[in-house]
Amino acid sequence: MLEGQSIAVFGLGRSGLAVARAAISRGATVTVYDETPREKLGKPELAEEAGGLGARLVLGHSFPMSAFEETIVVNPAIDHRHPALQSQKEKVIGEVEFAYRISKAPIVAITGTNGKSTTTAMTVVALRAAGIDAILCGNIFGSGLPEMPLTDAADQSTPDQVLVAEISSFQLDWVRDFAPIAAAITTITPDHLDRYDSFEDYAATKLRIFQNAAVKIDAREQGYLILEATTGFKAIGEHNVRNAGTAAALTVATLEWLLSQGSSSQAIQAYRRERESKGNQATLPNNALEALREFPGLAHRMQFVAEVQGVRYINNSMCTNPAAVIASIESLLTEPVHVLVGGVNKDLPFGPLRDYLQAKTHKVYLFGRDATQINAELSQNWQVYDTMKQAFDAAAKEAKDGEIVMLAPGCASMDQFRDFRHRGDVFCQLVKDLTQ
Repeated sequence: MLEGQSIAVFGLGRSGLAVARAAISRGATVTVYDETPREKLGKPELAEEAGGLGARLVLGHSFPMSAFEETIVVNPAIDHRHPALQSQKEKVIGEVEFAYRISKAPIVAITGTNGKSTTTAMTVVALRAAGIDAILCGNIFGSGLPEMPLTDAADQSTPDQVLVAEISSFQLDWVRDFAPIAAAITTITPDHLDRYDSFEDYAATKLRIFQNAAVKIDAREQGYLILEATTGFKAIGEHNVRNAGTAAALTVATLEWLLSQGSSSQAIQAYRRERESKGNQATLPNNALEALREFPGLAHRMQFVAEVQGVRYINNSMCTNPAAVIASIESLLTEPVHVLVGGVNKDLPFGPLRDYLQAKTHKVYLFGRDATQINAELSQNWQVYDTMKQAFDAAAKEAKDGEIVMLAPGCASMDQFRDFRHRGDVFCQLVKDLTQ
């Protein structure tokens, strides 16, 4: 399909390298552009790997305002407002569009401000329990489950697989013909406003996941499946019951699509029989429901770490915006929660968290670069700490039997940590140190 084409990749990195690899293997000529000089690349080994594939590398220079290549595939890390992209929009596609064009397998796509990683993983778990070869891929990283970039999954796909992809708003900036067999939006709340001109622009980008989808599941509008058995879920939080319901709806939609395509696989024939036994109605297989109930959750996402002297410790380092802080606290259905908040604010307002806390007994422990600014927005005299460890020590000292200490930063992590995974790992180690 790509034989003889010339392709420009704007932005090295995990997804850019995956695009270069797939395009070259299909006979395309690839040039990889990155504005970062080689000596300042976060992962210089990616440049070596790209060169080893046979890609031409142009590093340390501005993206060309008029690339000679036929197609530009842009890394999602590159702001869609970049002048070089805007000047040649007709050539630009994103990784998701590229992956869709080369995939032999159908794609199920999930986006949302919060809950998309857990819902994506739950969908994979449910489909696998139903006998489908589902592949976890896309923007998800650090889940603790086998995962890969969407382009790598598409590159290696077979017709009897289903790719279940977490899709970020950045990846949706440049979709054109992308047509998942089923798509879901979990939530849309203010986030990434440093990359969009307004919340409306951000929300409209999220909604692009639906533009060509065969089945649309909008969990914001009760689009998820109301599960008959909502008790006994291992994943912590009421919101995870809704995530499971969204995953269940996606699972049923996928099985129905495969059935409509005349699949003769054992899994689909088993689904047909169970469907007929339930009045020939679309249904969630019993083994898929059980898999959802047993799913423990993902690392760094409402992850139960330990209980120490009656106090439960929860790592929700993936919580990187104020709305997610509120959702995290509310999902626990208990008061008070001692919540660690702070890091690098992504230009998001903390006023809603201030309003939420006014009628509650929860306690906030602020840390990191923007802690003082966040405290001013919260209009409270919360204690401000330099480091997460200091905030943790104070929370652990104050928490009583039956209460909860939770890391729900509501901010990016790069002031004191490599990424959210590193931040969560440090929190888990702090909890572990309490038991020694």
